[in-house]
This record gives sequence, C-alpha cells and structure tokens, in this order.
Amino acid sequence: MAVLIVEPHDGYATWLASNALAGLTDRVVRAANTDEAMAAVAAEGRDVLAAVFGPSLSDRDALALAGALQQGTPDVSVLLIRRQESGELIRQALRVGVKDVLSSASDETAVRTAAARAIEIARTLRGRLGGGAPTDNEGKTPGRVATVFSSKGGCGKTFLSTNLAVALSRGGAEVALVDLDLHFGDVAIMLHLFPSHTIYDAAENPALDALSLKSFLTHHDSGIWTLVAPTEPTVADSINPAAIGNILKLLRTAFDYVVIDTPPAFSEPVLAAFDESDWLVMLATLDVPSIKNLRLTLQTMELLHFPKTRIRVVVNRADSKVGLRLPDVEKLLSSPVDATIPSSRSVPLSVNKGSPIMLEEPKGPVADAIRRVAAQLTVAQPGRTKQKQRRSLFSRS
Repeated sequence: MAVLIVEPHDGYATWLASNALAGLTDRVVRAANTDEAMAAVAAEGRDVLAAVFGPSLSDRDALALAGALQQGTPDVSVLLIRRQESGELIRQALRVGVKDVLSSASDETAVRTAAARAIEIARTLRGRLGGGAPTDNEGKTPGRVATVFSSKGGCGKTFLSTNLAVALSRGGAEVALVDLDLHFGDVAIMLHLFPSHTIYDAAENPALDALSLKSFLTHHDSGIWTLVAPTEPTVADSINPAAIGNILKLLRTAFDYVVIDTPPAFSEPVLAAFDESDWLVMLATLDVPSIKNLRLTLQTMELLHFPKTRIRVVVNRADSKVGLRLPDVEKLLSSPVDATIPSSRSVPLSVNKGSPIMLEEPKGPVADAIRRVAAQLTVAQPGRTKQKQRRSLFSRS
C-alpha cells in the first residue's frame, strides 16, 4: 500500500517521505501539483491508502483536490498540513472529506502521529464504501444501532443525534441517521437538507431491500446518510411499525452505525427502534421535570428488561447554574451520569445555520463532549442473544 504526498516544494516532500512517513507504509508516491496527484491516483488505483497534502499546496488547490478524491476515491484518507490554520479552513476541509488538519508542519512527531491516524482510518474505510453509497454487503458484520431518546421535549435530542452521527463518521465509520419523529422531525432542517424521499416512501415500498433502500437516503456533506421524517405530518400514523423495524434491520446490514433520533414519547415506531437498539442514549437537562422523566424512563426500561450496560445517560447543558448539580442528579436517578455536554452559544448558531457543530467548531468543548459520547458507543459489547430474547417484551400484539 502507498501514501501519496502532494507537495510542490521538493525539500519538504523529501523530508515527509524520508522522516515523518518513514516506515508507516510500503512506499511513497510523490506529486508536485493537483494534476500529477490525480494522475498518480489513476495509475496506482486502490494501492493509494492515504494522501498527505503539504503546506506549499495552496488552500484552494488542496480543497479542490480533496473534494475530487472524496468523489472518486472516498476510501483514500486525506491529511492536510498547513503552516497556519483557521476555523473556516478546518470547516471547509472537513466538508470536502479531509480527515485531519495539522498546523505543526515542522513537528515530525505530530506529522507522523497524524499520518498514522489517517492511514488507520483509511484501512477502516477500505472495502466499506461501494462507489460512495451504501451497498448490500453480504457477510459484513452487522452495524450497531444507537437510539437517542428523552421523554421530555427541548433537551436537544436532534442536536445530539445529528452531531453524534457526524462524530462517528469522522472516526472513519459509515453512518446512517434516521429521523423517527415522524410528525415533526427536524433532522432535515438541522442539516440543511432538501431530500427527494423520506422514511414514508421507504416504508411504503413492499419490495424494500438493502440495495433499494439506498435510493431513499439523502447524503450530507459530512459523509453521513440520512433517512428523514415525512414532510407531511398527516402520513405519520399510516406508517407500519413493522416496516420501521425492517428498515432498521436493512440499514444495520449496510452501515457500521445507525443513529436514531426520536420524538419525546413511547410511540410504536420508537418501541420498534428500541427492539433494534444496541445502545440507548438517554438525554436530560438540569431541570426537575427532565430528571423526573428520565428516572421514569429508566424504570420503564428496567421493566422491559433492556440491559443497563447498554444505556448511556447524558446530561445536556450540564454547566447551567440552575440549582441542580450532577451529584444531585445521580442521586435522584440512582444511576451514574455517563457523559455531559456543556452550554455554548455556538450551539444555537450552528442549529440556525443548519450545520453540525462538529463541522462548525470541531475543536470546541461541545464537539469534544460529543466525541466522548461517540467513544462510549464504539466499545466492544456482548452479542445480541439477550436482545433477541427481550424482543417479545416489546410486543404490541
């Protein structure tokens, strides 16, 4: 396997090849500009595992080349090295598929670490992206399903769901995001999407399979695929919960992770999602009604025999000075809080802009907190034998 270096300055390209990248890959291919880079990718084919763009390559050329690689060879992991970075450059780079932006151009250890990470991401992606779209991968290990839920509105479920999906995707996984708030779903608005199809169209297809399901998904610039809520709330009640369960099973076969956004109610589609879930992310804020509802929800999940080890409790806006502290919450819940997300005025700004905060402010405290939640969903867990046993507990017959 090869790493492509795209760097006009011969001295720096030699330093990258001989020092920073030495031993990380079988061989290095060098290109001085974007035309040479595209020619090298065409000649080398799938032997190119990752691409390192040096600091002498202009921002404009680097972003254009990254976008071209994302379209043609999305499993090539791109590392962008700059002498000086900006928040706007990072946002643009992430949108065109760059996996990391590094400003320490002369720091050999930092470059080597970032390059090793880019190569590892590429190895994870290799073989999982079929032409940039999900495919029916027979024999592929089933993906994991994470449902974000709160029985009280206004806690930030859709914000967390959308950004959690992006966070998992930035780690190199193929991710689908499903909006199960069938009456008033906001995923499309949160991501500034204009979908041609919705989950209603997929549910109405009697011959739906993993291959045909992809035609109902909408791709987002961050790399995730979305199945959005109906545009007409009146059709929501006509969607069969069994169809929801089938859709989630099919998505599991095509993606590494399926993240589900939900309404604040134990509706039939939500119960169908619980049936398929490996993880439940329970969300609350620091107010008494929210904590009370969360406690009742945890008790309900216990009655339904959903394993406690697969529940993650997350408190949003956890630094709010409202008279409740995290120790008080844990005492009221008789359960630990697994993760917290701080308040930030960047959150409503990103929501109003229709761009995930993972892209708008990737190095900020909110993005860091969401990455910690994502990390908790990537740990190994027991098989799904027990889950099959508990499905009958969700039976609505």
